[in-house]
Amino acid sequence: MEAEAEIQEEAKEMGSQKKHKQTVEARVRRPPHNYVAIVKDSVVRIETSSLDKLCDQLYNGVVLKERKRKYWVDRDLNKNCFMVFARELAITWGHEPQYWEWKTVKESGVDVEEAELRSVCSLEISGKFRTIVLSPKTEYKVSLVASMTESSQGWGVPVNINITLPDKSSLGHMESLQHMPQGKWTNILMGEFKTSSENIGEITFHISECSNNWKQGLVVKGVAFQPKN
Repeated sequence: MEAEAEIQEEAKEMGSQKKHKQTVEARVRRPPHNYVAIVKDSVVRIETSSLDKLCDQLYNGVVLKERKRKYWVDRDLNKNCFMVFARELAITWGHEPQYWEWKTVKESGVDVEEAELRSVCSLEISGKFRTIVLSPKTEYKVSLVASMTESSQGWGVPVNINITLPDKSSLGHMESLQHMPQGKWTNILMGEFKTSSENIGEITFHISECSNNWKQGLVVKGVAFQPKN
């Protein structure tokens, strides 16, 4: 009888754990509250026939704003993530084909553009982003998503990275790109911040290296905003 009682108690506990897991999964598989306003700029149709299909689409990512931005939901944290593609960034000499080459690639099933550096001595890339679309009270990391080609050279001098937050505080550091792997996307950390009522507004970011050193081979996908917690 004692063994039977233990088995029943264990089964009861397992059932409770299973129910808790199902409750957690049901809670997680629900889009963030502000997703509707974000996806209105989607270049593809949003799947609304079921919650599961909608969540899967948001986890995989939706391209927005004339193919210049991507939105997705972190599957584990259920929080908003964004990528500002290269085409939305301000790139010095970016429209001059002798300095930069634009290539069309697929992202979440949609054609977007990435920028490949042919050769410049003045490297300047900048952009901006409004924090209102990010998840509240969340630590975010901002990263340049880039890679190097096999012909890359001239990266012995580190680049200067600067971010200015809506509260006018500034994050800045130097970063060496000399040992970036070739042909593989790398997230180069630009800075971290926490979303709060004080930091609602526009973030600006800037990457530069303007010495007489000629550089080539950097491929820029964009700048990513991803939650840490």
